[in-house]
Amino acid sequence: MEKQQKVAFITGAANGIGKATAIALAKMDQCKVVITDIDTEALETTKNLILEAGGTAVAHPLDVSDKTAVDALITKVATEEGGLDYCINNAGIGGAIAPLHDVKLDDWERTIQTNLSSVFYCLQAQIKVLLVTGGGSIVNVASMAGLKGMLAVSPYVASKHGVIGLTKTAANEYAAYNIRVNAVCPGWIETDITKDAPKESLDYILKRIPMKRIGQPEEVANTITWLLSPAASFITGNVVSIDGGTYIG
Repeated sequence: MEKQQKVAFITGAANGIGKATAIALAKMDQCKVVITDIDTEALETTKNLILEAGGTAVAHPLDVSDKTAVDALITKVATEEGGLDYCINNAGIGGAIAPLHDVKLDDWERTIQTNLSSVFYCLQAQIKVLLVTGGGSIVNVASMAGLKGMLAVSPYVASKHGVIGLTKTAANEYAAYNIRVNAVCPGWIETDITKDAPKESLDYILKRIPMKRIGQPEEVANTITWLLSPAASFITGNVVSIDGGTYIG
C-alpha cells in the first residue's frame, strides 16, 4: 500500500508520556498515529482524544514483552500503511522496590523483559522496515535512572542503562542509512509510575530538582516530537535529559 501521510508508531500510548506523545504526534505533519499498549481500555481513550481533535489514529493491543507479537504487528502496520516514518519505544514499568540483595528473580526478569528486551524487539522490527523504505527517526524512552545509579530499583536502573546502550549502538550502525536513533531520559514526571512511588522518595527527589517541581508528560512529548522532526535532522545517538536539572547525590 502506498503511504499517503507520515506514519508514527508508538508503544505504551495508553497513559502518561506515551499518551501525551501520541496526541502531540497527531499534530505533527498531520501524522497518522499507530498507538499500542497492553491496556486496551485506556488506549481507546487516547485514540478518541486524537480523533476528537481532528487527528488520525488507529489502536492495536500489544504486549511489548512478546517478540512474536511485536514482529507481527510492526510488519502488519508497515504493510498496511506503506511504511513507517517515526517510531517511539516508550512502554515500560517501574518494577519492584527493594535493595539489590532482596530483588526477586521474577521481578528482575519481568522488568528487563518489559523495559529492555522490548526495545530490542521493537528496534529490530522497525529498522528492518526503515532499511527498505529509505529511513526514518526513532526515539527510545529511557530514564534519569539510565544515567546514574539510584537506590532500591536495580532492575529498573539496569534496564534503562541498557536502553541507552541500544540507542547509541543503533544510531552508529544505521546513520548511513538515513535512520536516526535518539533517547530521552525523563526525570520525575507526573505519571502512574511516579504516583506509586513512596512519599519519602518523592520528598527526596523534590529537594534535588532546582526547578522545584515535577515535570509534565507534555514536556517530554515536546522533546520527543522535536527529536523526531526534521528540525533535529543532524542529531543521532543523543541522550536528552528532561529532569528540571535534577542532581542525585
